[in-house]
Parts: sequence; structure tokens; C-alpha cells
Amino acid sequence: MKSGLLLFILCTTILCSVKAQDQSPSSDSVTVIHDFKNLFRFQNFYLGGQPTLETLQWMKSHGVSKIVNLRSERENNDFSGTAFDEAKIIRDLGIEYHSVPVDGIKDYTPEKLDSFAMQLNTHETILIHCYIGVRATDFFMAYLVKSRGYSVNRATEIGRNLKFSMPLEKLLDEKIRIEIEK
Repeated sequence: MKSGLLLFILCTTILCSVKAQDQSPSSDSVTVIHDFKNLFRFQNFYLGGQPTLETLQWMKSHGVSKIVNLRSERENNDFSGTAFDEAKIIRDLGIEYHSVPVDGIKDYTPEKLDSFAMQLNTHETILIHCYIGVRATDFFMAYLVKSRGYSVNRATEIGRNLKFSMPLEKLLDEKIRIEIEK
């Protein structure tokens, strides 16, 4: 009787452990932060759109030690004129702030990616943001490929769970695999 009960407890413990592992996100999965609009987590990175004051305070309480802003200089000036001075608020919170301005497709360059990547080559918890999260996602996917050794297709899979989309996939109702030609 005791051995049967012991076996039952052991099996139940193992099943609960396996189920808990299945429910926890893998280190290579994207988590949606439901409390905030356009906010996602991947490993030690949060990615999203322009944070609110509430989001910045939440970031501080969740261990974010650096924020990388990809909004253009014009966007940042317009925002600080109508909302708040993001750089000042972030520094007042004791968080490191970096601006890597991306002003449209003309700034999608290897040099700009290198400037961006220099801010990420750390194990800190970092928020990467732009206006709605598209530039943040694009640059982050390129960073994963160039600096972390991810394949383009794996970086694209991660990006699809952030803010990346390819309208052609929607039209064809199929995922497209991408290859780099050398």
C-alpha cells in the first residue's frame, strides 16, 4: 500500500514538473507583456513602441538598466514638446539612456546597425523602442543575425512574434523563407 502511494506521488511530481516545463517560455521565445501596448520580451530584451511614464516605472521595477531609443531626432523633439522629456525621466529613474536615431529607411545601414549593436552587447536587461516597435524589431532581427549568429529565418520567426510582418506572406497565406545571397 505504501509503495503504491509512493509511486503515485512520484509519478504525479514528475508529471507536474514536465507540465511546468512545457508552460514556461523557452529562452528563445517571445513573451507578450499584456499590461502595456506593443511591449514584448525576448531573453534579456524588452522591445516595443514609445513607453509611457507608467511603462518606464514598470521597466525600472523589472530590472531594466538600459534603454535604447531608435526614434528620430525630430520624433524625440516633438514628443518631448508635447509629452515628457524621455531622456531626463529615464536618467532620473537611474536607467542608462541611449539614442540611436533611425530616420526612415535611409538609416537602415550597416553603420547604424553597428551603433545599435554596440548598445546591446551586454547581459543587462534592456528596453529597445521606437514609435510603435517596427524599427526596434527590424534592427533587433538584424542584430540577432549579425551579432548573435542566428539564421535569417530564425530571426524572422522571432520578429514575427514581435512587430515584423511581410505583407506578401499575408497575400499568399504562406510563410516565406529568406536566404542571404553572397
